[in-house]
Amino acid sequence: MPVLHGPKHLDEFLGSPDQSLQVRTATLGEALAAYQDAFRVRIAPAVGYDGRYFLYFELDSGDELLIDIHVRRGGDEFCVRQDRDLPLQDDDVVLLMAFRVC
Repeated sequence: MPVLHGPKHLDEFLGSPDQSLQVRTATLGEALAAYQDAFRVRIAPAVGYDGRYFLYFELDSGDELLIDIHVRRGGDEFCVRQDRDLPLQDDDVVLLMAFRVC
């Protein structure tokens, strides 16, 4: 099952205080929806930025971050841009990063 790691992650192990979530979903959009429900956040495509980034809004604190989402698949890592229809594979690691790589 794919694993998502939040933008404030300390390490990349499921169950750590980094807000990791293992999901049974077929697409990035479904995975993001599950993450939003689990951690009381909203994740939406950011306007502008050449279609690359998302806004990450924490509902309880009101904090907002501009995040870059990448997928690690096998030995590769790639930017998903704003492709919420991206199919996920069982061993994918989805990184919601609080810094812009692309």
